[in-house]
Amino acid sequence: MKEKEIIEKCKSGEIGAYKFLYDRYNRPLFHTAYRMLGNREDAEDAVQTTFIKLYKGIKRFKFKAKFSTYLFQILINTCIDMNKKKSKIRLGELGENSAVSMNTDVEIKMEIDRALHTLPPKQKQCFLLFTVGDRKQREIAKILGISLGGVKSNIFLAKSKLRSYLNESIMRG
Repeated sequence: MKEKEIIEKCKSGEIGAYKFLYDRYNRPLFHTAYRMLGNREDAEDAVQTTFIKLYKGIKRFKFKAKFSTYLFQILINTCIDMNKKKSKIRLGELGENSAVSMNTDVEIKMEIDRALHTLPPKQKQCFLLFTVGDRKQREIAKILGISLGGVKSNIFLAKSKLRSYLNESIMRG
């Protein structure tokens, strides 16, 4: 069944069609949300909230953009809202509070997550949609409502900052 047919079934209230979309998009949405939010529980909440918003707003989808673009736009906006709510609470959460020696893979992953948290929001969103979300730059521009040049610039700057952060981290460590 084609995606357009599935979306039309969603618009008419068929729950099975929503399940199909959930099964198809749950994993890529989760990976993007996890990178944006930094933990599993928040990422799961963001994906669930995204599908609730989809359920409530599917009738407004007019096929002017790809459905995946529309869905990722909902997710990005959800993650931005969640980050705004948490930003005051999470100050200092990424500090050094572990005296236990960790597995190297875990240490590397934590260092990458720390590096990602240093990026400005637009750079982080563009970078994650491009790398983790495997989205094309034109699609990212539509999702975030910015120019293609803005997407390219944000990805370039994010890569540059991440490279610098990780190089400094290696020199410190």
